[in-house]
Amino acid sequence: MNDTKRKLAFFYEYIDTVEQKGRVIGSRQTPFLQEILPFINAEDEPAIIYFVKKDLKIQLNGYLYQEDINTLNLYVVEYEPFLEEDELPVANMTYLKEYANKAKRFYTNAESILQLADRSVEYYDVAKMILDKKNEIEEINIYVITSKFYLSNKPIDLNIPGIETVNVHVWDMDRIFRLSEAEQGIQEFDINFDLEYGAALQMMHVPNKTEKGLIDCYVGFIPAKLLAELYDDWGPKLVERNVRSFLQARGGTNKGIRNTLKDESQRELFVAYNNGISSVAKAGEIEQIEDSNLYKINTLTNWQIVNGGQTTASIHQAYKNDIDLEGVYIQAKLTIIHVPVEAENNNDQFDHYAFEDEMIAKISEYANTQNKINKSDLLANTRFMSDIEKHSRNLWIPMQDNRKEESKWYFERARGQYMVDISRRSKGREQTAFKKIYPKENVITKVEMAKYFMSWEGYPHISSKGGEEAFKRFMDLNSQYWKKSAVVEDETIKSIISIDSDYFKQLIARRIINAFVTGIVESMNLKGYRANVVYYTVAMLNHLYGKEISLMSIWEQQSLPNEWEGIVRTIANNALNYLRESAGDQNVTQWAKKEDCWKGFIKESSIMLSGMV
Repeated sequence: MNDTKRKLAFFYEYIDTVEQKGRVIGSRQTPFLQEILPFINAEDEPAIIYFVKKDLKIQLNGYLYQEDINTLNLYVVEYEPFLEEDELPVANMTYLKEYANKAKRFYTNAESILQLADRSVEYYDVAKMILDKKNEIEEINIYVITSKFYLSNKPIDLNIPGIETVNVHVWDMDRIFRLSEAEQGIQEFDINFDLEYGAALQMMHVPNKTEKGLIDCYVGFIPAKLLAELYDDWGPKLVERNVRSFLQARGGTNKGIRNTLKDESQRELFVAYNNGISSVAKAGEIEQIEDSNLYKINTLTNWQIVNGGQTTASIHQAYKNDIDLEGVYIQAKLTIIHVPVEAENNNDQFDHYAFEDEMIAKISEYANTQNKINKSDLLANTRFMSDIEKHSRNLWIPMQDNRKEESKWYFERARGQYMVDISRRSKGREQTAFKKIYPKENVITKVEMAKYFMSWEGYPHISSKGGEEAFKRFMDLNSQYWKKSAVVEDETIKSIISIDSDYFKQLIARRIINAFVTGIVESMNLKGYRANVVYYTVAMLNHLYGKEISLMSIWEQQSLPNEWEGIVRTIANNALNYLRESAGDQNVTQWAKKEDCWKGFIKESSIMLSGMV
């Protein structure tokens, strides 16, 4: 299948998922944004809203204010799924810049928007926050989320009066497609530095104790222009192995890099100011230069930059803006990973892909000191995650009419895994059979699973913070399944506990409860804060009635009995009222992320709701 056909197949599957979810809630932009957000490497998730004024060309679909760094993120969605068959839907820079301007106009017109807003609507919060923080906001990131392919990838420049730094980040279907493929490690690729770029790398070898150890490490430098050309040609393939933080040029660090590159007198100091890049590769054609410790790197297989994202992004941006990069160099470390000799001789019992992933995960985590790395990505290769994935592929969903089982839940350990799994199968019978066993509505991602778990276990404030924080806490609470206990004097280290099928079934039961509550909340047409209301309702349901609800029974029935609907409605209504009233002058979304908010809801609700059953 050629590249365009693969992209089209991916696009149709992706849009079909959005359309299925959209038909349920009557909106397309919101589910599309929700599908894209897991791909955007953010520790905190935005509050999702829906504000459109077509006559004023204003639109906003989400926002996030990071008070610690005085940065505001604004999200705007372009969604147009019904396009010409067999042609990639392509967007140009002018088209997408107009959507960026729609988000910009929300910011610049915040005062008039606030005057028209009712206190009960979500966009009131963001408009008020903008006015309250206007003198503190230093940076605005506008995320344009589009259902089209932005193949030119030209940078979009935008200015906002009073804001020092404005970045426009385009998340298009081409970016999502490439990230999904990179997550699965589908295609190996070779870079021939000498033949393709006329500039083989020269690096020093770090001595090994053994002739053939786990790694070979080289240190040296790479010309900035060559790094920019490599990223221009290979894009996210260079940065998506395990850490998966797609390059973004943003923030104070990036500003310093840009300023150094712009100033001709400062460029030679770049290597002194910058920490450089760390990279890994599977193999390479590397030759020693005479009898020295200097080596010539001619080719590399699956070369991945695991640390130095801001550096690479800034160098590439300068290159695209025609800044002269001659004389600019970046420190570089290259690690070649070797499969252990004893493992090569025992192929039946050794998964060399898993070994490489584990090694790269550790190198990525330890090398990365400037930028936070998503825990959900670093820990995706733990045995715990792999075991959950295996159970999802092995356990059939119980049928309620005495027929044989037909379908399973699909746990997506890596982003885009489900759609990539579909694309690997031949169109027609094979794909149809796969979807029958794994229906789209039965796909659950690792961060979704974590949010459902944390809500049910009494941490709705953690779920409200978003998938990454929820996943981090989920892994902490389940550390016995993936982390060995620490050594204490002469005591033996405790072994990692293996999860059983019942554990997996109870994970899915929490997801079923969340879906049950979500369906009721959506049917109530409550104004605002839907996600927070769902998390708090689920948590309160367990807090008050958990002893009466069997997770294993929910797995067997694949549903929560309808008798709970009235109780859920009452809790949800109280949750919304509580969140609004208890927030006071605070932003409701931010208030919902605090433990004090949950403690207050327990105190207020327990007496009121305890006698309902």
